[in-house]
Amino acid sequence: MKIKGTEKVPILIFLGALAIGIAFLPPENSLTYDGALYINIARSLTKSVTSFTYQGIYMMYRPPLYPYTLSIFFRVFSSNHLLIARLVSVFSFALTSVLVYLLTLEMFRDSVKGIIASLFYIFNPLAFTMAGRELVHSEFTFFYTLAIYLLYTGKVRKSNTRIYLSFIAAGLAILTRYTGLSIVLVFLTYLWLTEDWNWVRRREYLIGFALLFLTLLPWLYMGHLYYGGFFRPFKIASKVVTLDRPVSAFDFIKMVIGDMGFLLPALAVLGFFRVKKDENGWLILSWLVMGGGGILTVTHKESRFITFLSPVIAILASEGIYLLSNLTPRIRRNNIVAVILALLLLIPIGMKADNLRDRWSIVGVYDSNVVRYVSEHYDGKKILVSPYLYTIAGYYYPNAEIDMILNRKEIVEKIAKGYYDVIIHKDPNVYLNIEESGNYVLVKEFHGGRFKVYINRRSLAK
Repeated sequence: MKIKGTEKVPILIFLGALAIGIAFLPPENSLTYDGALYINIARSLTKSVTSFTYQGIYMMYRPPLYPYTLSIFFRVFSSNHLLIARLVSVFSFALTSVLVYLLTLEMFRDSVKGIIASLFYIFNPLAFTMAGRELVHSEFTFFYTLAIYLLYTGKVRKSNTRIYLSFIAAGLAILTRYTGLSIVLVFLTYLWLTEDWNWVRRREYLIGFALLFLTLLPWLYMGHLYYGGFFRPFKIASKVVTLDRPVSAFDFIKMVIGDMGFLLPALAVLGFFRVKKDENGWLILSWLVMGGGGILTVTHKESRFITFLSPVIAILASEGIYLLSNLTPRIRRNNIVAVILALLLLIPIGMKADNLRDRWSIVGVYDSNVVRYVSEHYDGKKILVSPYLYTIAGYYYPNAEIDMILNRKEIVEKIAKGYYDVIIHKDPNVYLNIEESGNYVLVKEFHGGRFKVYINRRSLAK
């Protein structure tokens, strides 16, 4: 049943979130290593839909959906790829803000609470910061939330179609970020808590899991054809994360509080006290515990990894607001008090969000500025760069062959033969034979010698 007066609210929320996301896009020169890689892979996909590669190397340990989404737009637009990647994230961010409203409305039959929840999502520091980044988090959050919204409404409304779509959306969430596998645990826990083992006898859920598998199947088959095994993309992704710097659960929580602040998590904790042992409560509990627990099991953790939990945190925070507004008996359950409280608390939350965005806005700035400057002043088809610059060099030299400065025989031999047109060395520590070879001239240094740019003598002679 539609609640009167709510028809236009989703459109207004979408437009508001979209405008905020666009207004606070990161500066052009703030380019992340991972973001550049996604763009480079998407460029390869425009040439062949199976070429999930960078520099001819398959990168299937990276989740596919975001690069494939970008490649659709890259086929139409030949430039401004960084802006397009960020707008795709903003669009996903705006859609998720609508889903938060719709899910809250569906659960509590209160449009004001839905609006408050969507505002807490929009200004969640992690969601706000990732909204405009050239990273997977906004799209991942959208599909994860969509899957949960469709499963919940499918159960409540007894709509098999929504249940089927929820499992397809779950598959897309997994293909957007491999940690999305936790959504399977969320589904299983939610179904068990609400239906015990009776759900196993329900045909719509069995068909749903089959649809989830079919959604993953094309990617699994590509893994078999090009990457050495059906499940190798997941295996290599897990290995890469394991090799990165370990972060304990305690340190991770400190990082999250440092980025999000205390206020929003505190409101969510208050809201948790209002959770009941019913359909709504079991959904929130499954989402929060199984989704969050999946991240805690990962060896390397960053606060941005829990961006996909921003919607459930927002819903709990809105419940926390109502808990506070109910403390005065005379104005019990007064929406006006709840709105006033929410708007007042959104000020410090929004300031924290803007602060985190500013910190992220300097990520990759030095690297991007240097490589862009070099690309604008020196042509090259064969580029050698420090490992930190490997994907960024590919972004600014899209048609070039890029190698990394590694202490390997083949790299030393190529330098000795004058194979490379341009060499960009960051934080020089592996000098190899760049200067000793006599083939290269140091033409520019940046940031007190942190970056050194060498050009092939033959290129300078032309």
